[in-house]
Amino acid sequence: MLSLSATDTWILKRLNLTKEVLPFLLISTIKLLKTQPLKRHIGNIVKPLLFLGIGLLLVWWSLKGFDSDARAKIVLALKEANYFWILVSIGFAILSHISRAMRWQMLIECVAPKPGLTNSLMALAISYLANLAFPRMGEITRCGIISRYEPVPPEKAFGTVLIERAIDVFTLFILTLVVVFTQFNVLGNYFAEKVLAPLSGKFSALLFGFSLRQYLLLLAVGVVGVLSFLYMTKKFSQTVVYQKMVNTLQGVWEGVISVRNVYNLPLLIGHSVFIWAMYFAMIYICFFCFDSTRHLGPQAGLAVMVLGSFGIIATQGGIGAYQIIVAGVLALYGVEYTLAYAFSWLAWGSQTLLVMVGGFAAMVALPLVNRQRQLAASQQAAS
Repeated sequence: MLSLSATDTWILKRLNLTKEVLPFLLISTIKLLKTQPLKRHIGNIVKPLLFLGIGLLLVWWSLKGFDSDARAKIVLALKEANYFWILVSIGFAILSHISRAMRWQMLIECVAPKPGLTNSLMALAISYLANLAFPRMGEITRCGIISRYEPVPPEKAFGTVLIERAIDVFTLFILTLVVVFTQFNVLGNYFAEKVLAPLSGKFSALLFGFSLRQYLLLLAVGVVGVLSFLYMTKKFSQTVVYQKMVNTLQGVWEGVISVRNVYNLPLLIGHSVFIWAMYFAMIYICFFCFDSTRHLGPQAGLAVMVLGSFGIIATQGGIGAYQIIVAGVLALYGVEYTLAYAFSWLAWGSQTLLVMVGGFAAMVALPLVNRQRQLAASQQAAS
């Protein structure tokens, strides 16, 4: 048995509180949803709570599998970790944020006046914070902020965000193929069981889970839907609301196709490569925090980065899912599961802390910085 200090005991009690917190959160959520003002916004409330609840459930499920000795080992590993490398990892993360803001500037410049780097970076930081609270809310928040402080139409900004996401999805797809095929002997079975099997099951159910009658019914519904859409388009084509919708969609489309007009395409590609290189460096440098992961090579770092990205997508902020996936991947490379779990929490926690601190700091600084700019511009105009 490992001896525990008072600090260790306190931390372990906090871990055990997960079993008590989940029922409390569920009861509190039900009470909140019964209030009349929240009923009008029930969709906006339930969605983030659902993702957060799934994440907390995964945390509880993963902690449930550890006995007291294993939990003590996790605590001890976190206490003895070399946090200098966490600071280096955070530095890489900041560089990735700056590069992403500069890439966004390049896309916006194709459809609107180029926004300032400071506003672009702070809008990005706030969007990361918004995504912790509401899934996919960050994209909308970022566009709203940049259009408020810069002469950029929000619909065009949203189109550039969509193309940004498309670039990232394509990059992640390519990196996933590289990881699977170059490390198939290590990750082949894991990827097949955890990713391909669930996906193939869903597609099989979608393609072959219906009878002929059901397929015909779906086809009929689709035809009626298309005809109804064409009829409504023709009937309301001259209304103000319709014209506004068309203009908005046109603005979004202009933002999407902005990539065709980028003045320096190699630089845009360079930013995209640099962003993902920093993501890799953020993970790989964390290996040096623990003796149990110090020996791992770049291949393991790439695998953790790629497969961990799916965990971040799965739940709100990646809580729960990220830890399970990363710990499972590291276990395939010979790291003891409890120590791999400690690594996953440290890597995830440091980046989440950066998002929270950076996001709140940007929320405070953004209006102050722009107020000073407006005052300076007013004084210059008056003189």
